[in-house]
Amino acid sequence: MTAVCLRRGLAAGLVAGVLAGLFALVFAEPAMDRAVALEERHHEEVFTRGQQKAGLVLATALYGASAGGVFGLLAARFGGRVPLRGERGRSLALAGALFCGAALLPFLKYPPLPPGASDPSTLAQRTAAYLALVVLGPLSVAVALRAGAAVGGALRLPAAALSLAALWGVLLLAMPSFGGGLAALPEGLVREFRLASLATQAVLWGGIGLLFGLLGGRGEGASP
Repeated sequence: MTAVCLRRGLAAGLVAGVLAGLFALVFAEPAMDRAVALEERHHEEVFTRGQQKAGLVLATALYGASAGGVFGLLAARFGGRVPLRGERGRSLALAGALFCGAALLPFLKYPPLPPGASDPSTLAQRTAAYLALVVLGPLSVAVALRAGAAVGGALRLPAAALSLAALWGVLLLAMPSFGGGLAALPEGLVREFRLASLATQAVLWGGIGLLFGLLGGRGEGASP
């Protein structure tokens, strides 16, 4: 069961990653292009924009495959505990929870910054803290699901939600904050980039949940 879910997750994640990369090219790259144009006034370009855009799709595909693998493992472990009928419903619910943990939580604490808007003196620390939340977010979802399962019954979802809210509160307060770095770019440009980045993550996790559920539904339909 675990191996089957892992393969489904990897396949769903790879396809969803490509779709998310294409979405980012259409909706996030215009803001990125303007930010890069402003940054190039002070720094020489190392890679061409064409190379960067190709790298974006490749990066989202690889990240999607990794995220899909994690999704598959969690689906094998917790999917049956999601109180919804049907493989697709459970898959989408789990994808929504992981979007909140792996994308929304880091976004709330460390909103993404386009080129030229970050403070070079804190870039390494901010990146490390962001990646830590990307890992801790899904772990908090898993812990909350276990807490809800331990309670069981009609209180399963409220218990899981309260556990997740408490864990998020601790993480948001415990992780360091990094200020500054926004004066170099227009506020509207930064806002557009951030919203497009979050929407790209929504496409990724929504795609993983939908495709994983479709693959599972096809397998169920083929079963005698």
